[in-house]
Amino acid sequence: MRYKSEIYEVIHQDATEMFAIGAISAARMREYDKMCLVREPKQAKEAAEPTKTKHISPAIG
Repeated sequence: MRYKSEIYEVIHQDATEMFAIGAISAARMREYDKMCLVREPKQAKEAAEPTKTKHISPAIG
């Protein structure tokens, strides 16, 4: 998990503790996640959508 800055790391850790004791909702915690965390790029395997292709035989001749 990467944070946007050291300040955001502290804020997120505090929010995580408040979430753990029930002081904030899951929806509010997701807001803290969006605000504080750096969005990691998806792995190549996750990013590639499975595609269905028709098998076409190469032309002979």
